[in-house]
Amino acid sequence: MFKLGCYGSGNRTKALLDSLNQDGFYKVHAVYDLNIESAEDFAAQYGGTVCKTPEELINTDGIDAFFISLSPFAHAEALRRTIPCGKPIFVEKPVSFSAAEIKELVLLAEKYNTPVQVGFMRRFLPENRAALDFIKENDPGRIFSVDCNWFHHGEEEMNYNLYHHPDNFRLHVSQIPFHCCHMLDILLLMGGNAEKVTSLTTKVVDRPYPSPDDLICNIQFTSGFNGRFHYSSMVYYNEMSYRFHAENYSLKIDAGGGDMFVIHRRPRFKTSRIGSHPELHKASPDFNLTYNQFCAPQKVNFSQWLDWANENIMYEFVQLVRDGKMPESDLRTALRVQGLAEAIEASGKLQKTIELDDEGLPIGIE
Repeated sequence: MFKLGCYGSGNRTKALLDSLNQDGFYKVHAVYDLNIESAEDFAAQYGGTVCKTPEELINTDGIDAFFISLSPFAHAEALRRTIPCGKPIFVEKPVSFSAAEIKELVLLAEKYNTPVQVGFMRRFLPENRAALDFIKENDPGRIFSVDCNWFHHGEEEMNYNLYHHPDNFRLHVSQIPFHCCHMLDILLLMGGNAEKVTSLTTKVVDRPYPSPDDLICNIQFTSGFNGRFHYSSMVYYNEMSYRFHAENYSLKIDAGGGDMFVIHRRPRFKTSRIGSHPELHKASPDFNLTYNQFCAPQKVNFSQWLDWANENIMYEFVQLVRDGKMPESDLRTALRVQGLAEAIEASGKLQKTIELDDEGLPIGIE
């Protein structure tokens, strides 16, 4: 059982710790939070010493790994303090709202040989995991395009916070790098590295909400195919969906209508594409009958959702600390995700195409 130093004692920390709390993998050894009362309540529930400063937490003897989950504006500084300890670190997303700052943290972690896992949650949701595993295990052939939609009624979130939490950071940061970083992570997992982006942004509603009202971005991947990201905070329903189109199959993730993962396969052989006796079928519906049967959707649904994702995030961290297995989502992953988010927003604001370098940093923006 390894000992955790918890940098932050909020609800997200508790949810992740609870996911494997009965399995004996870890225990809280020390905790620090700017809100001392929150830290004391946390220690009463999970154990551990309450530290009064970040330095006291970092210098506490016996800590095997650090767990950072704070306001997103505080993650980078917390990492800067803990990385030189050389111990494994989990940090919640987003690491920073600056790709350049994440690059500095990448170099710092490499200097001290400190492994860092970043909490991109949506890659662990069962439908996304199933889609990513399917692509890995089934040759897609040539990939044509990857696209995704993130729609939500942002007005609801804005109104709630204005009335109850007017100082909440969500009123001061765009959803593109904050929440949508999860979707951009999946987009890069499916499509590979992005090369350039071109965005069209709409901002017409006068409201204290920095997210675009609507944004559509075309993405060119280094492998040559296309991507599309569509965000809207002025849609009166929620949708987080993906489409993956390739030579051998098309995939829908969160397809709507209760279907979480849908596979449409291209018929494999010439016979199944045109029928065994195409000369006998002169009417189009009859001619395509075999083709359409082979393309019929395979639908997969899952009962698990966020709890399943939390459990898998934490088990990846357990494997990092206990077994030395490097995480799939590390600081370089965070760098590419934030770089893409910055390029998407900058392209819309500057009304020009933004290129990204080999590491995922946007080129030519301040």
